[in-house]
Amino acid sequence: MKIHERMSEKRCFYMIAFLAVILFVLSGCEKQQPESESADSIPTINIGISARTGLSKNLSEVNQTLGDLTEEKIGVRARLVWTGLNSSQGNSYYKNRQLGVDILNIYFNQFENYRQKNLLLDMEPYMAEALALQEVLDEKTDLPEDEREGVYGIPKPLSDIHTNGVILNRTYVEKYHMDISNIHKPEDLEPLLDIIKKERPDVVPWALEKRGNAVVERSPIADILDGCLAGILYEGTDDTVCNIYESDAYTKRVELAKRWQEKGYLAKDVITNIESGQSQVIAGDAFAAEFVIKPDEMQYEESLYGDKVIIIPFDNRPVLDTEDDWVTVWSIFSETKYPEEAVKVLGLLYSDEDVLNTILYGVEGMHYEVQEDGSFAFPSGINSSNVGYFCSTKWQFNTPKAGIWSGMSDDLEGDFKTFIASANISPAYGFWLDESKITVDIQKLKEIVSRYKKNLNIGLGDDGKDVDTYLEEFRKELREAGSEELVKEVRDQYQAWKTKKEYDVGVKSPQL
Repeated sequence: MKIHERMSEKRCFYMIAFLAVILFVLSGCEKQQPESESADSIPTINIGISARTGLSKNLSEVNQTLGDLTEEKIGVRARLVWTGLNSSQGNSYYKNRQLGVDILNIYFNQFENYRQKNLLLDMEPYMAEALALQEVLDEKTDLPEDEREGVYGIPKPLSDIHTNGVILNRTYVEKYHMDISNIHKPEDLEPLLDIIKKERPDVVPWALEKRGNAVVERSPIADILDGCLAGILYEGTDDTVCNIYESDAYTKRVELAKRWQEKGYLAKDVITNIESGQSQVIAGDAFAAEFVIKPDEMQYEESLYGDKVIIIPFDNRPVLDTEDDWVTVWSIFSETKYPEEAVKVLGLLYSDEDVLNTILYGVEGMHYEVQEDGSFAFPSGINSSNVGYFCSTKWQFNTPKAGIWSGMSDDLEGDFKTFIASANISPAYGFWLDESKITVDIQKLKEIVSRYKKNLNIGLGDDGKDVDTYLEEFRKELREAGSEELVKEVRDQYQAWKTKKEYDVGVKSPQL
């Protein structure tokens, strides 16, 4: 009897516990449902952004301001999601999906890969009201709108047109009374680099602009049409497609790197050092580094660091090729929950001054303040080293549409137009190679180029070989892998494109 009673009590206890769990779950669902609906009522669009240190410290404050702005303008909350220290790290598809990124600026080669795998949203159905995006697309796309097969990316607003120069540590220039009046090309720096080598053995004479770059990286010798080796030399008098690594221009670049390596101008840890050349020069750890010369970047850096550095452009005209327009592309992942809203947010990145100011400079009053003349500057007590938000990827955005930092030109858009008008335009501007028609194993050739260039770019051989022997071995291996056939196939496609282009121009503008 007692056992039966205990079993009944036990069954009763479990029944009550089970009902309690059911009631708890149901009540929880009832409580969560309104919150879920509330969260969904205002869509949130995540914008992936990569940058060096300084971005994430006050990111929540920046996102609050950014979200308030976009909600007021288009009823959508936009927020920045930090994806990594640089664009290469930030382009990882799986990492970005884990972070919930909807919008991302992607390098073109990766963009093509994502597009072919159907990982990107076709924005075509949402473009009717995206006038700012449509304007850029029309400007940088040869195909008429009715012949385009979907819209999977929009080129960044400004072409990546640039030339190169040098950034020097001002303290060393003044301390050693250096004459900088006759610096027109990298070779002109050698007497100054010798002074630093002698007087300051603790300072690197020449730092690479970025890890993995060449001694001189930002002055291209050719428009490379296949992303590998076939291109048209800028110093030539015609538009013959050749293997640029067989050219005299490339030999001169390797010889310069070799000489600077032998003279000790480069750091001993040049291969592994991850610090940018500019950062090393500003800190005084290096005397000089290559600098990207563009109106916005040069003006902005001078306004921030003019007391610490001197920037001198070399006597090179900027060059403009197809890749300069499409080097990076703003895209939306196909898995986004809110495609229409994401396109609207992307449109703001191309057109809205308030949104751009927040992304580029942070929160007004916290990270910058507006001067009497309307320009921006750091608040009292704040500078580039202690500001809580600093976007180092401004080049991805439409900077002329944003506010002007103190010391910069008030007609930045006009400066860009003048700069572009001075460019040496590639004869292959507008040409795209159809890799599906290439019979050579282009990936094998790209692997060879990548393997050899990392040493040749900084004047080193490999496995005990001197640079000259290593260069000849490089060229020999390319030929054995089909470089000559690749050049021929690229040349044939280019000539066919050129003939059609000339015909189209003739039809549209017939001779009288």
